[in-house]
Amino acid sequence: MAATGSVFEIILQWSRNKPDWQRDALRRIVAKRTLDADDHQELALLCKRGCGFPGIEVTPSPLGAEHVPSMATAGEKVALTSIRDVMGVNRLAPGQELSFEPDGITIVYGDNGVGKSGYARILKRACRARSPGEILPNAFGGGADAGSATIGCVVSGDPIAPLAWTAAGSPHAILSSVSVFDRECGMVHVRERNEVAFRPFGLDIPDELAGVCQAIRTALTAEQGAVEQARDSAFTEPAFGSGTRVGRLLGALAPGTDLGPLEKLSNLSAEERARLRRLEEDLARDLVRASGEQRELARAVRRLSEELDRVFGAVSDAELAQLAALAGTARSKRSAASLAAERAFGGSALKGVGEATWRALWDAARHYSEHVAYEGHDFPRTDAEAVCVLCHQPISEGTGDLKLIFEEFVKADSEREARKAEVAYEEALGKLSGLSLRMSGFPLRRQLSVTHPDVAAAILRGLATVRLRRWICTRALADRGAGPMPVVAAGIIGTLTTLADDTQAYAKELLTAVDPAGRVRLVAERDELRDRALLEALLPKARIEMARLSELAGLKDCLSEMATNAITTLGNTIADKVITPKVRDRFQEEIQKLAAHRVRVDIVRSGGRYGSPQYQVRLFANERAKVGEILSEGEQTCVALAAFLTELATAAHGSTLVFDDPVSSLDHRWRRKVAERLVEEGGVRQIIVFTHDLVFLNDLHALSIDGRIPVSLISLTHTSAGAGVVNQGLPWIGAKVRERLDALEKDARAAKVLYDDNRDDEYGAAASHFFSRLRSTWERALEEVAFNCVIQRHRDYISTKDLRKVASLTVANVEDFAAGFKRCCNQTEAHDPSPGRNAAPLRPDELLKAVGDLRAWVDQLREQQKGV
Repeated sequence: MAATGSVFEIILQWSRNKPDWQRDALRRIVAKRTLDADDHQELALLCKRGCGFPGIEVTPSPLGAEHVPSMATAGEKVALTSIRDVMGVNRLAPGQELSFEPDGITIVYGDNGVGKSGYARILKRACRARSPGEILPNAFGGGADAGSATIGCVVSGDPIAPLAWTAAGSPHAILSSVSVFDRECGMVHVRERNEVAFRPFGLDIPDELAGVCQAIRTALTAEQGAVEQARDSAFTEPAFGSGTRVGRLLGALAPGTDLGPLEKLSNLSAEERARLRRLEEDLARDLVRASGEQRELARAVRRLSEELDRVFGAVSDAELAQLAALAGTARSKRSAASLAAERAFGGSALKGVGEATWRALWDAARHYSEHVAYEGHDFPRTDAEAVCVLCHQPISEGTGDLKLIFEEFVKADSEREARKAEVAYEEALGKLSGLSLRMSGFPLRRQLSVTHPDVAAAILRGLATVRLRRWICTRALADRGAGPMPVVAAGIIGTLTTLADDTQAYAKELLTAVDPAGRVRLVAERDELRDRALLEALLPKARIEMARLSELAGLKDCLSEMATNAITTLGNTIADKVITPKVRDRFQEEIQKLAAHRVRVDIVRSGGRYGSPQYQVRLFANERAKVGEILSEGEQTCVALAAFLTELATAAHGSTLVFDDPVSSLDHRWRRKVAERLVEEGGVRQIIVFTHDLVFLNDLHALSIDGRIPVSLISLTHTSAGAGVVNQGLPWIGAKVRERLDALEKDARAAKVLYDDNRDDEYGAAASHFFSRLRSTWERALEEVAFNCVIQRHRDYISTKDLRKVASLTVANVEDFAAGFKRCCNQTEAHDPSPGRNAAPLRPDELLKAVGDLRAWVDQLREQQKGV
């Protein structure tokens, strides 16, 4: 990869063909530098999404040109003019405008907690900072909206439209050329093993990305192990055989396997299940005996088939039609016989002669006569010795003739034919009615209900149909009406015949299985059927196993994207571009300016981590020494500033540098050197310094004036409206004498209002406070004007070049000083006044005169010093 363009352009170009999760990671790293566990978790989800994991709602936001700082073009200079309209940033008060000197140095002073860091954080997020930090809303105000502000700037001296900034938005391209430095943003930091590492802006991005890869790799590897351990015991200790069709298919499960063949194999018919049961039972027994039992079962099935065939045949359409025909014949012939009886006995005293009831009576009388009363005599006996077998009365001549007539009628052809037809019908009907249809009459059906439930159910339905057909038929024959005739299901007999044949064949198979080869064949069939039967429980587990295998495959793909080889190449490319011999030489120049010969260090390569090149700051004298243990905190600050300024010195633009508390109390030995370097840089670009160190502020201010660099002093205070209230100039403690005199005149006029309103107690307190501040101003005038800052408290040096001006001081000047100072001491609460005197405070005009006296004393000394 050719190292063309800026570092961020190289990174952006490199990322274009990388997975979306890596591009999202780069965007996060550019925005916040160090990613946390939540970022790692979301990036792992994005990686899974890219590798085909379903159900992941997190979407990537890849690194784009709008996310990376865009350097100003060659010769272009971006300078800030103001920050205003601040909302939702810490406790910063609304309605404030923090203005900056566009062509020099702006020093923003504030103690801790007055809002200095709030404005600095806005610039860190809006501009170019290594660690932008998080913008928090007012913790006591209840607001939750993202912070916002309006930032004014000029480009190469030309004002542009104010830029609207929000904490949730992307940095503006123009502001990306403005760089911010603080102790956290420094490119030099002490590691845990006390190594001072040099990480130029941008070179740490591949390092952080490699660290993200390692963190996600660790999490994915742990997840992979858990998924591997989650394999169902149905596959680790399978109950199915490896040689069956089911076993081969299950053994070859993979993501995307078609389960259709397994689903088809899982559908065992009732016959297949019955055969499995038989094989499992019989292969566990004596095969010869089992074969004999199967032959007996085949014979029983055939007998059942024959019996059912007989029963079904008895109610067949042909049989029922024949029965109906017999019934019709019997009725027609009975009608003919009844007609003959009517003609023969139409004059009988009793009706019904010749009909069925009468015939039954007559037949009974005949039987009684021939077999009991008159055995050996023809019926009816009508001689003189005979009596009537019905009424046991002597038979008269007429009665005997009548009986003979009855007997002749009964023996006549019509009656005989009618009787014959009725007997035939009654026999056929009796045969149908006597047909046994109870389940107990078919004991084999119960056995079949276990081994062949479908066949047993068909038999049961067939017998029920036979019973219904018989009932319908008898109702129809009795002229009681009937519904449609159901049909006996076809195929039952054929099924039983096939079952008998199969059972007979199975008996032969069992007999052949006595031979080892035959047994192997049956065992293989049993195993196939048994594994197919297992599929009902195995198929859901197979689907889970496929999902597990799919997850493992996805995790493997994810882990393949954790390789850092390409990141190594990126890191080396950036290192080759950023850390050049020219950069190392410039670093030495900056170190010399900041620490002279006290800090002798160089930038050297020290191997790598995850393939990302590492550079360290090492001592010239001893490369193996732990620099972090040797350099003081102040010296480390010098090295950090040197590295920061080195990088910016190689840039083609001269845009603003912002420093947020660049020195601390531990840096006091290097404070002036840092101030000198910042003032020097202020000659070529805008410098903005946020500080709480008054000594450092005074050094910056004095050096700027000496170097004729435009300088603006601003102080921040905390009021009831909030923090970050902007005041031009310094607070009282840091203000110069002239600024204090102006403030004292304002205090005197404010006190006059109290005096005029007769608010005596308030005026007394105001007057006392006024003289306390006036007295401190006399003391400051002694240091600043009389001694011309030759000696200044807490300053690291004595300004001997202005010593001659001290000689202008006269005795009169000293006496005037003593008088003015004494007046202040008499009026201030610093001394306890006499309770007996209880003197009234001086009038407002006297307060103004006291200020005027000090101003005149200062002006007189200034004039006297000009003549020295």
